Amino acid sequence: MAVTQETLAPASSLPELSLTGPLDRRSDVDAKQALVAAVLRDVSCDGLLVLNQDNLAWLTSGGVARGVLDPNSVPALYFTAESRWALCANVDSQRLFDEELDGLGFQLKEWPWHWGRAQLLTDLCQGRSVASDEPFSTCRPVGDILWRKRCSLTEYEKACYRALGQVLSHALEATARTLSQGETEREVAGQLAHRLLHRGAYPTMLMIAADGRSRQYRQGSFTAMPIKNCCLLVAAAKKYGLCVMASRAVCFGPPDAELKKEHDAACRVSATYIAGSWPDSMPRQVLNTGRRVYQVSDFEHEWQNAPQGHVTGRAAVELLITPQTEDLLQNGWAVTWNATVGAASSCDTFLITDEGPRTLTPHENWPLKRIRIQGADFVRPDILVR
Repeated sequence: MAVTQETLAPASSLPELSLTGPLDRRSDVDAKQALVAAVLRDVSCDGLLVLNQDNLAWLTSGGVARGVLDPNSVPALYFTAESRWALCANVDSQRLFDEELDGLGFQLKEWPWHWGRAQLLTDLCQGRSVASDEPFSTCRPVGDILWRKRCSLTEYEKACYRALGQVLSHALEATARTLSQGETEREVAGQLAHRLLHRGAYPTMLMIAADGRSRQYRQGSFTAMPIKNCCLLVAAAKKYGLCVMASRAVCFGPPDAELKKEHDAACRVSATYIAGSWPDSMPRQVLNTGRRVYQVSDFEHEWQNAPQGHVTGRAAVELLITPQTEDLLQNGWAVTWNATVGAASSCDTFLITDEGPRTLTPHENWPLKRIRIQGADFVRPDILVR
């Protein structure tokens, strides 16, 4: 299917929903209540116990249990067809409602912090037919059913995603424009993390790779190594209970011939992946097309050195895309493509729609490469030369 330039319109050109008013989020939660009711009917259960924190974020449309260290003490949810409860320790319940669940229609079931939650969960399930997203007691497992439903984003979630993607792009590009030669990777990671946290996004992964270090480590972090000539910045962040990922690269002076060839090839491969990101596309076919681009770019085996992409959403990796992946891409899924060649990475996150892929991590003030694939132009971030 042909892809037009319009399909890659930046997120700012799309209509936004309110992220601060309660109505849109409350209506999103109410719609998920109806979805849970349908699941309970299908599996003939009285209630649904939600223990997985990604599902908690999904069913609360962005609620996050921050500040709880013990995994056996994190809040949970309980749904019937008509009602919903937050299950929480007394030390966390007030903050959880004030900061995460206010006005969303949840009731509270509370346990004393020194008891632990196991007894409350057991009592809740006693004498009832209960489904659960994680194994617990005699509950019927429905995690796979819920996973597939949560991957399809609602209109409210898409608006949240567009806002988050802009936060991440801004943080990456502002950091790349202002970092200085001689600063360490750690210092740059701190600057990037500050920009994300300042706007309410939590950095879940930061990779700062100076002067080609990413040739050896395709998935990395940051070290005390000072930046001399160039730097690759890759980041993943979470806000509204959603995850997003992107990369940008910067050089002091023109990049050397090797890095330029690697970056150009990574951009061509990522553009190929984007071109194949349509509903009902077979991921392994998308990867095979990218492998041919690797081959004609003289980097035949580079695809084996790092994961090329994944479906993302409430979990950072909802579904890793491999040559064996059988699940077809679906309308409303978010997908991250990360083509790596040598020291270069071309990574962004996209929304799959019936009109084609739309970027969720749009560039702001950044040099671009235009790549034509089957008559359509795709825009990829180039290396920023300072």
